[in-house]
Amino acid sequence: MTAKTFSATITLRACLLFLLLAWSSAVCAQPERKSLSYGFVSPNTSENLKLEQAIKGLSSREEIELRNKAINLSCVVRVRIRAFPALGSWSDGAEHSVMLRFRSDEPTLRYVLSRMGRDAQQKYVIYFHPQPRGSADLYTLRPRAGARNGSGARNLLALTTALERAGIPFRTLVPLNGSTNIYIIDLDRDLRAKILNAARRLRARVSQEPGNAKLFGDDERQKAKTVFEQDIKNYETQNPNLPPTCDARKAKRQ
Repeated sequence: MTAKTFSATITLRACLLFLLLAWSSAVCAQPERKSLSYGFVSPNTSENLKLEQAIKGLSSREEIELRNKAINLSCVVRVRIRAFPALGSWSDGAEHSVMLRFRSDEPTLRYVLSRMGRDAQQKYVIYFHPQPRGSADLYTLRPRAGARNGSGARNLLALTTALERAGIPFRTLVPLNGSTNIYIIDLDRDLRAKILNAARRLRARVSQEPGNAKLFGDDERQKAKTVFEQDIKNYETQNPNLPPTCDARKAKRQ
């Protein structure tokens, strides 16, 4: 190999190394993927709420106010947030809740849920953020018309009973446009067989999506507030000068 050829080879290798490093830096610098994410939070602070009471709470003032707070956060995170009345139920209890749905990265999703949890004085909130290699799954069941489906109290009771008998410990029912969708976050990925069995009984279409899910807060409300406020502080430190809520912006213009 001549000196000229050797020099050209070194130059080529240096250029390739530079391009590789530049590509790696660009990949690392890309923002986290935004996906259609879900959050669940309740305005309820009462203990031992009965299922019938939780269903009545879906039309309560506190429920409506919490949905409006979620929508008003759209201007803060610069994306449309949709908020739906939801019935959260488990083996020995229930509560009226709100389901949020919007395109987000995971830190922003957690920030919004932390603000909601703090303002609603909650112990816990939970979210689901789609990721191909996530450690949890979100199942959505859509019962067909006539299969104990509907948005009335009787149908919500029937669906909740069917899910309980199927051995599904936690579930969220979202009544919308005369029907009800069922959302189940399988944190440990051990409910698949039970969920599919419940879907067959309800004649429901099933969709499954992998992702990251997080239930966070604390058993004591004051400690939970501290958790939420720390998340809020961390996010706002990394994202300074966030816009005000939509209602605050509107009031300022008037």
